[in-house]
Amino acid sequence: MTAADPEKRPKRRREATVERLLDAALETFAEVGFAAASVEDICRRGGFTRGAFYSSFRTKDELFAALFTRETARNLARTEEQLAGIESEQDPVAAAVERCLTTFRADRTWVLVQTEYALHAARHPAAAAALREHTAALHAQLTALIENASARVGLSLTVPAGQLARILLALHDGVAVQQITDAGPPGGPDLEHTALLLLLRAAVSD
Repeated sequence: MTAADPEKRPKRRREATVERLLDAALETFAEVGFAAASVEDICRRGGFTRGAFYSSFRTKDELFAALFTRETARNLARTEEQLAGIESEQDPVAAAVERCLTTFRADRTWVLVQTEYALHAARHPAAAAALREHTAALHAQLTALIENASARVGLSLTVPAGQLARILLALHDGVAVQQITDAGPPGGPDLEHTALLLLLRAAVSD
C-alpha cells in the first residue's frame, strides 16, 4: 500500500456511490417514469439516504445528464468492439448489422427512459437545452465511429456521415418504442434488422 492509497479511497467510494445511484435511477425511471420518480424512490432502490443523493447531484435532471453520458459511452464502446475486424468480413455491411443489433437490443430500457425524458424536456426549456447538448455530443461521437468504420472497410458513403448518424439514431429509437406495443407476429420478420440493412445498403457504395 502506498501513501496515496488512503487519499484514493474516498474518491473510489464516491465513484461507487454515483454508479449505484445511476443504476437505481435507470431502474426507477424505467419502472415509474422520470416525472413520477422521486429522489426518495431512487435512494430507496439504491439503498441510500437523501444526503447521499444530494452530495452527488443537485437535481434529478443533473442525475439524468450523468446517466445519459454513462449509457451512451457504454453503448458506443460496445459498438466499437463489435465492429472490430469488420473489414475482414465477406459482407461487412450485413456483418455490421448483425453485430450492432446485439447492442441495440440490449439498449431497450435506456431508450424508454431517454424517450420519456424527451417528453419532460419538451415542457421544460432548461432540460431541453441540456438534452440538445448531450444529444449533439452523441451525434458527433457516432459520426466519427461511422467515418472510421467506413474508411476501414473501404466503402464510400452516399450521404454525409453526420446525416447517417442522425437517421440511425432515429431509426433505432423509433423501432424500440414501436416494439413496446407491437412486437410483431412470432417468427415474423425482424423489423430492426431489415430496416438497418436496407438503410446501410443504400448509404454505402464500393
